[in-house]
Amino acid sequence: MIFKQLHKFFFYLLLLSFSLFFSFFSAHAQNWPSKSVRLVVPFAAGGPADALARFIGMKMTSELGQPVVIDNKAGAGGVLGATDVIQSTDGHSILFASTGALVIVPAMSINPNYRPERDLIAIGQAVNTPSVAVVSAKSRFNKLSEIVSYAKDNPARLNYASAGSGTSTQLGTELLKRDASIFITHIPYRGAAPAITDLISGTVDLMFADVPAVISFIHAGQLKALALAAPERSPALPDVMTTSEAGFKTVISGTWYGFMGPAKMPVEVVTKINSALKKALQHPETVVFFKSQGVEAAIGSPQDFSKFISAEGLKWGALIKSANVKPD
Repeated sequence: MIFKQLHKFFFYLLLLSFSLFFSFFSAHAQNWPSKSVRLVVPFAAGGPADALARFIGMKMTSELGQPVVIDNKAGAGGVLGATDVIQSTDGHSILFASTGALVIVPAMSINPNYRPERDLIAIGQAVNTPSVAVVSAKSRFNKLSEIVSYAKDNPARLNYASAGSGTSTQLGTELLKRDASIFITHIPYRGAAPAITDLISGTVDLMFADVPAVISFIHAGQLKALALAAPERSPALPDVMTTSEAGFKTVISGTWYGFMGPAKMPVEVVTKINSALKKALQHPETVVFFKSQGVEAAIGSPQDFSKFISAEGLKWGALIKSANVKPD
């Protein structure tokens, strides 16, 4: 009899403990954010990605009621910043993640200590940045089809620049090489800036670059845009045909960005950040800014972003394997 009473007592005590535990975290989530939010940007300050993150963070500040503070943690293809957020314990750190850290790096290396699908939780996609095939204004080529035809007739005579091995700027051209059955020599640089400088001078023949990185050079007449690697034309480059229009329907590439949190981030907090992100992306000033940069807002749920990451992992993982892409 006493044993049964003790058993019931401990059973109810356990239920009470669970109730208090979940009540605590529920109250914590409701009061979130209780201080400034740290948005870790795994890129150097001053670049296109940093500019996008700062603009979005500024718009989210009014929605969250606390400042969104940018913390640049560049290095290792975005893994340095991602690892920082994974290991954070302050409950107010989120990651401005990109294709590289979530898809490309995991596909190129076997590192059991870095598994974004295990260690991070999707909050929401933010931006799609299409890439554009560009050549020097001095180039003989005016169409992407002309480059493909020349490469077929003159194997290994052309080269292309990238911002580094394993970057989206390499993979865009590798996608064209695979689907058009051509060979173009890869010239990797340490960053987009020196690659674009050599492209303008004519030292290299071609580059698939993110639109924000080259749009000013296109408008200035220093680069020629041959085709946008996106399903539809961009309002920022309305006269530039898409790769589909150029005859290469499967050559769709670019860089995307989104928000991720530590794996143990409460669902209520994820929902709150996602809501603030959606409102920031729909703000009229954001619409104007994105249009000027040639990028698109990507508004969706955490589940939408998670599925998108998985699909992108399959697409680029297969290309990385077939093209034998290796990190620097």
